[in-house]
Amino acid sequence: MKTIRTHILNARTGGAIALAAVIASCGGSAYAGNLDIVDGNVKVTFDESHKTARFEHKGKLVLSGAYTTAILADDTPVDSRNYPSVSMNKAAVNDGYGNGIVYTYTYTGATPQIEQKIYVYPDLDYFLVEATLSGDNAAAHQICPIVSQTSTTLPLPTSSNRIYDMPFANDNWATFNSHNWSLGQPITSCEATALYNVNTRQGIIIGSVDHSVWQSAVSVTPTSSNKTRKVSAIAGYISSRTWDVIKDKASSTRHGIVKGDKVSSPRFMVGYFDDWRNGLETYGEANTVVCPKLEWTKDNALFGWQSWGGMEFGLNYTSAMSVLDFYEKELLPVGFYNEKGRTLMVLDSGWNALNDQQLVNYVNKCKSLNMVPGIYTTPFSYWGSEQDAVNNNTWEGGKLGEMALKVNGRYRMINALSLDPTHPKVREWVEKTLNKFNNLGFEFVKIDFMNNGSQEADSFYDPNITTGMQAYNYGMDYIVEAAGDMMIDFSIAPVFPAKAHVRRIGCDAWGDLPQSMYTLNCINGSWWLDRCYAFNDPDHMCLSKVPFNGKGSNDINEARIRYSCGLMTGMTLLGGTYAYEGDVKNFNGTDYKVVGNDAERARVVEFAKNKDLIKLGNVGKTFRPVEGTFHEKGSLWSKDDISVDNEFVLDAGDAFYYVVFNYGTSGNSAIEKTPDFARLGVNASDFVNVTELWTGETASPASLKVNVPKKDVRIYRFEKSGFGSGVTESVADDAGKVNVSKTGNCVSVNAVSAIDRIDVYSIDGTQLNSTDIEGATGSFNIILDTIYNITGVS
Repeated sequence: MKTIRTHILNARTGGAIALAAVIASCGGSAYAGNLDIVDGNVKVTFDESHKTARFEHKGKLVLSGAYTTAILADDTPVDSRNYPSVSMNKAAVNDGYGNGIVYTYTYTGATPQIEQKIYVYPDLDYFLVEATLSGDNAAAHQICPIVSQTSTTLPLPTSSNRIYDMPFANDNWATFNSHNWSLGQPITSCEATALYNVNTRQGIIIGSVDHSVWQSAVSVTPTSSNKTRKVSAIAGYISSRTWDVIKDKASSTRHGIVKGDKVSSPRFMVGYFDDWRNGLETYGEANTVVCPKLEWTKDNALFGWQSWGGMEFGLNYTSAMSVLDFYEKELLPVGFYNEKGRTLMVLDSGWNALNDQQLVNYVNKCKSLNMVPGIYTTPFSYWGSEQDAVNNNTWEGGKLGEMALKVNGRYRMINALSLDPTHPKVREWVEKTLNKFNNLGFEFVKIDFMNNGSQEADSFYDPNITTGMQAYNYGMDYIVEAAGDMMIDFSIAPVFPAKAHVRRIGCDAWGDLPQSMYTLNCINGSWWLDRCYAFNDPDHMCLSKVPFNGKGSNDINEARIRYSCGLMTGMTLLGGTYAYEGDVKNFNGTDYKVVGNDAERARVVEFAKNKDLIKLGNVGKTFRPVEGTFHEKGSLWSKDDISVDNEFVLDAGDAFYYVVFNYGTSGNSAIEKTPDFARLGVNASDFVNVTELWTGETASPASLKVNVPKKDVRIYRFEKSGFGSGVTESVADDAGKVNVSKTGNCVSVNAVSAIDRIDVYSIDGTQLNSTDIEGATGSFNIILDTIYNITGVS
């Protein structure tokens, strides 16, 4: 027996991290002539005559006729089917995924040598596949560990099948989609896909779990009603979706080259699931083995404000401080904060209109109110002109022409000039910026336009880095280190790697119906990312029209829909103007005083007073879709460019939440229906009551009728026995002789032993009532002003 170490790129440091693997050489482990695998739920049947493999998982066919391909550095294609010899061996593996077996098909007789590896772990609900090229100076710009061009009948019914399609990043209002199974139409999804049936929910998940070197994708060409004609798991994918190919701007023609004695693709997860939604959640968790989730324990959920939604570049010191006044006077008193009493107050782009002393004043006032001060930066972007790079102007102590990325001799640009994350002057500037934020006392940083740092380039300052994802990981690792204890929120960024606490799931979104439908599309497609990030960010909740730019809507129904988007993710950051006082700023030639108005403030206070909605927001988790059909159409920039579900659910333990949106805007288009409990995945008998959170209406679960007016939303909370009793602690000299219960706004205390006083506290620690009993015994009823969730009675 011998011990080896298999190296992957560390998710945090960008260096090599060793996943220790104990490999036991088995007698007769080269299985030429016996190349089949049967191991638990995984079965691989190898066709020696064609050198292809048939993959089954849990007794279901998932791939057939599979082989491996690559495109070498000189653009020479290689195909494992063309190699003269193939053998197979197996070895024990012990790594971050657990204890398992790795089966390796080795193709020889040509160069480079190809290895296709299948990792099987008995404790996991999937298997992993990767490919490795080896030999002197192996080099490639694409490796596909799985390719199938064999017609494969999948274990799905013959109707209502879909292909899940996710974007690489959230720039330019990129959307998620669920494509109908259609003859011959190839669908390429960035990083991962799900092939699933809407009605039965059966699905097959294929996706990359390592994002340290390659940009990946899965391409599927469906045929007939439940067959695939071609499937490819691609490492080395570029397109307009990865922001490597941009019309009329510098563009790549291929992925960066990866070279070495061994060049490996990322591992791709493959698995069959009875519910494709569980499969995508499992896929999210599988990614955290290679790139550990940045957990956040200081907050259970996020409430607060972001300046961009209501101020944009009109942000100024007077208005920012006045927003804090508004929160202090009107929102905090009604409970708009998380369970720890904290709110997050973010100065977005435009914060540099404040000088350092003003920033210190803002931070200090935030902290005096138990608020978390936040700020914004764009680490890999230069916002001047391309000509500045052409002229090689000096910027931040370096030469801009050397700090900026090039491809095919032209400077890279998306909206801003793309900076090389590996250049020491870029790193110095980023670290200096983050150190300044830390020194000023900020505790949250929003980092934007991160896809500028993941683009392919002709070369990077660090010669050991040859791909955009390697450079991006390098940059993110020093950002995480320099950020220290600050919470990091990706704004526009690639989905992976998940090297932040929070990631915005979409692009900028204001408060009208199409904007909310866009946000819900992103929830629809990426709810499972809360397995990789502590929170999914649905962007600012703008609940009224912004006066100076006209963005958003004053319609209260649309405001309810937008506010619900935040509650459904556990991140409810308002985006209005709100300020009582503010400076005058010029927007498009017109002077505006950057202040809110009474109606805007009154609306958000009204919403914040709804304790049931605040309780939902405090769950801090993202709802998942019921169907996954993306069947409702909306128009954001062009006709029907948005597709989205209208029903979502969340199991919060003591309650089950069911939200129904009505996107209809004309006529009497109310949605009226009886809940399909089987479809929702629950039994009505499990619950004792249902409360609709926007109206406060209650019903028994069995008698509930869903009724959602046009252009509106309803959130139903199905309450389990004991929900809302709210009493979690009874403190007395002899607690066994004191019984506490709660019904509505009445707290009942029955004391066998004498007690002196009854104190009642809310969930945030606020004392709601204190009653002197003076050593009496018996039953006592404490009537509160309203219905609270009680955390303590002493």
